[in-house]
Amino acid sequence: MNRKIITALLVVSACTLFAQAADPLQGKRFIEVTGTNESEIVPDELYVTITLLERMEGKEKVAIDKQEAQLKQSLKELNIDLSNLSLNTANADYGKVRRSKKDVLVSKSYILKVGTADQLSKVYEKLDQINAHDAFISRYTHSKILDFQKESRIKALKAAKEKVDYLLAAVGQQAGAPLQIMESENFVQENPNPYMPMYKNSMAMVNDSVSGDAEISFKKIKLRSSFIVKYEIATK
Repeated sequence: MNRKIITALLVVSACTLFAQAADPLQGKRFIEVTGTNESEIVPDELYVTITLLERMEGKEKVAIDKQEAQLKQSLKELNIDLSNLSLNTANADYGKVRRSKKDVLVSKSYILKVGTADQLSKVYEKLDQINAHDAFISRYTHSKILDFQKESRIKALKAAKEKVDYLLAAVGQQAGAPLQIMESENFVQENPNPYMPMYKNSMAMVNDSVSGDAEISFKKIKLRSSFIVKYEIATK
């Protein structure tokens, strides 16, 4: 019986010692602050999803191959490398064409990468000229997005240090070493508004965004970083 009691006491003692070792705040005076940074950057990679659909003009079908050739020629005229264009999907569906007459209509979807709002606006104009079925911005990002995320995190931690310094200075205290650092948010908005209009209705908005305030809400990537930091209150 005594051996069982001793064993139980040893287990309790070991758990207590482990808990104390695992808690860096044990017996220390500390203050908890949150540091946050928010920033916006203009993307340099815009991904446009373009859909071509075979259609009837009078009694003649405008084949998908012809539309694809027109698309590629249009991109060449804009000095856009065709390596930036990739096939997304290809489908063949039955659709009603003129007076309920049926025919097989082939569609193809592509992903095009462009670099600037001005280039995007010119692409939309070309798509309108060749009567493309549909186009919209499906994604945008920046080629150095990881570097911007790193910078945002550093600024958030610096904001936490600045906050703790002036808060403790107000009560005649100073911050010691950080006892605990926890990242509470690392947000990057790289997806466009899901309700963004299609190209035929959005060309005016794109043109306005090049020189006006629309660029802020239409194109910039939003980053937000936040850290919760617990600082020891230094002993004078």
